[in-house]
Amino acid sequence: MERTDEEVLKDYLSGNDEKAAQMIFFRYKTRILNFCLRMLGNRADAEDVTADVFLAVFDRKYAYAAGAKFSTWAYTVARNRCISQIRKRKNLVSVWFSSQGSEGHEEWEQEDPQDIAGRQLEKKEEAALVRQAVRQLPYEQREAVVLREYHQLSYEEISQILNCSLEKVKVLIFRGRERLRAELSSLIKEEER
Repeated sequence: MERTDEEVLKDYLSGNDEKAAQMIFFRYKTRILNFCLRMLGNRADAEDVTADVFLAVFDRKYAYAAGAKFSTWAYTVARNRCISQIRKRKNLVSVWFSSQGSEGHEEWEQEDPQDIAGRQLEKKEEAALVRQAVRQLPYEQREAVVLREYHQLSYEEISQILNCSLEKVKVLIFRGRERLRAELSSLIKEEER
């Protein structure tokens, strides 16, 4: 039976398990990186912030309140680091180039290569439109929507991470989804055909 995050962290804090920190890192590195990437919009900043998050989590391990859910605490640290990065960025001018590389595995089938290329291009374009629409959401709505839709956190967990009421979280997510629905309405209509 796999230990919970809280049990692993307890072992880390008590010094009983030397590999506990490594377990926590491997359980959360991708989730935290994806959260930071969606909040910041570029990989370099997201990787830097993710590293800072884990340094803070392990450096300030005693700030963790026993009994609290570890994931909520980790996302709160990540959120605060993203906000700090955005504040720093306001004083900078930067140019980012992104390359579109595929890192997933694909199943081999005998199909017309033009059909495959067309569908892949279509999916990439759709994904880019969705990312663009999410980036255009007001910051609080973006935070709430990303935590709910991409990280499947509960409304209660999001409320704790954003340090706001449960009702505000519900409103932020509802308004964010409505904005996305309006922004992506042409995409939604095409899929219904």
